[in-house]
Amino acid sequence: MRSAMRNLSLVTALFAVSACASSFERPSNAVDMDTSGYQAQRQYLSGTTEMELGLDTRVRNGARCGDLDLAMVGQPLDAGLGAAFEEPQLLSPGDLIRIEMPHGEGFEGDYVVSPNGYVKVPHLGELPAAGSTLTHLENVIARLLVEGGYFKAGFAQADISVLQWAPIQVSVSGAVFQSGDVILNQRQADADPSERLAASGDIAIQRSLSSALYSAAGVRPDADVRNVVLVRAGKRRVFDMTGIFDGGPVDDPLLVAGDRVHVPSRGCFQLALARPSRITPPGIRVFMSNLTQPAASNAASAIGEDATRLPYGTRFLQGLVSANCVGGIQATNARRWGVLISRNPVTGESEVIARSIEDLVRRADRDHFNPVLLPNDAIACYDSHVTNVRDVIATVSEAASPVLNAMLIGGLAK
Repeated sequence: MRSAMRNLSLVTALFAVSACASSFERPSNAVDMDTSGYQAQRQYLSGTTEMELGLDTRVRNGARCGDLDLAMVGQPLDAGLGAAFEEPQLLSPGDLIRIEMPHGEGFEGDYVVSPNGYVKVPHLGELPAAGSTLTHLENVIARLLVEGGYFKAGFAQADISVLQWAPIQVSVSGAVFQSGDVILNQRQADADPSERLAASGDIAIQRSLSSALYSAAGVRPDADVRNVVLVRAGKRRVFDMTGIFDGGPVDDPLLVAGDRVHVPSRGCFQLALARPSRITPPGIRVFMSNLTQPAASNAASAIGEDATRLPYGTRFLQGLVSANCVGGIQATNARRWGVLISRNPVTGESEVIARSIEDLVRRADRDHFNPVLLPNDAIACYDSHVTNVRDVIATVSEAASPVLNAMLIGGLAK
């Protein structure tokens, strides 16, 4: 009788531990994810069924939109800066130019704009070149040749061409994934064939505004691409770049060294911006963990470098598939959970949500709670209740086996 009571107590304790293992504790956040989360798709579900999520997530995301940086965007525009952008590309330090002139053998040659923005021409000295157009510099040289007595008025003529546009440094701030200084138009030493190097002329497309945004890891989904601010020499102008996403015309000026670019934030998630483009990332890196049974490590779950690099715009469910968290034996794997660890780029607050993988797969309204993944998000997979209970029973049984064996041997000895 006493032995039966001990066995009954052991079985009762086993089921009590198993019951604790079958519950999944959902993460909590410092903010209300229903009203303050970065994406409406990160809202709490709280056991809702289909058609109970309320407003469409597109409406809820749009309701949060505002013009947070209007204090900067709304400043008066500088007409002089606008006129400057209608001119040809301006020179920057490091640009390689060629000066040619009829009967000007002592002045012709190839020159590099110095770090302080000057070119040193024989007999004429150092001439300011950075921030100037080729036409302006040609006129300055012609005027100095006449003033110096080297040519008669009307006979001095300088022709300048750019052999190679140099890399330039500009700063990018605001609603981009990596704000700070960026280098544009970088080239490898052997990037250009000899025929190209020998030819006259070059193209500076990699020194454009869109290239600067792309080099800053792209604009975030909360960016106000209608009002991208460019500041040059204390003057400012606003550019509308929505045409990159809808196929319309695009204001994409060429930049010069020292330009500052600021992308305002609207404070809301805009799904239309969460896709590859000229000013958004082509792909993202996502951290994944699938330490589940029967997989004992990420390597066994086939989570390699390729699996963690996803196209920009990938949703949480697709990320879970890439982490091998979806599928398998339905009886043991159907009720698994996926956890998304992210950060609100507007507030800097971390946001952690949990989703039933089965709900993401089965429910027709999944798009309302299936968020878009962002760079450096993390995904973790948790076992189903059945797998948890099975493993707890196996663990308790393994721990209790020595005691049960001792009791059995003791009983036989008696």
